Amino acid sequence: MHQRDRQPADDGVLRGVSERVRGRLSQLRSEQGGWTLTELLFASVVGLAVIGAATALFVSVIQSQPRASSRGGDIQQARTTMERITRELRQGWAVTTATPSQLTILTYVKSATCGGAASSTARPCQVTYTCSSSACSRVEANPDGTAPGPSELVVEGFTGPSAFSYAPSTSNPDFVGVSLAFPGEGGNDSITLTGGVTLRNPGAPNPGPAA
Repeated sequence: MHQRDRQPADDGVLRGVSERVRGRLSQLRSEQGGWTLTELLFASVVGLAVIGAATALFVSVIQSQPRASSRGGDIQQARTTMERITRELRQGWAVTTATPSQLTILTYVKSATCGGAASSTARPCQVTYTCSSSACSRVEANPDGTAPGPSELVVEGFTGPSAFSYAPSTSNPDFVGVSLAFPGEGGNDSITLTGGVTLRNPGAPNPGPAA
């Protein structure tokens, strides 16, 4: 009798607890709601865009490194050539060809023979620098222009062919200027190397090597 009277009350209590548990679980699922399909697609697109941009930047840096190294080597080679031209002009006594793209001078060079192997003794030779649109070469010959030696590439990567200037005139110069311009990437950061030498005895006979 008493057990039958308590059963409905117990059932009501259990139902109440069950409803509260279900309500709490529903609340937790709502608070911890997951990503919708639209949100997942948007996040994927953004992630791919970021990865693509980073990859493109990395590839660009890798590809530009060899060009930067090559340009640096060209500029260093040009500096060495500028020093060589300056030295030969100071040792020289006559300019026989004077154009913007070609310079021929009579000077002293340390060679066993003009155009031959290097030597510790200086000898008179004819030296010709010839520049094209992107490079300059150097040739040694005897003072009268005979028996020229092999052509030597001395400058690469510059904007030619004009590299030389003269004063007061090309017909009788006593000053020779040298200008080598190197373009930058995309037209930026261009570099121009300039120099010049006044001949010590322009038009004079062979004065002998400078001290």
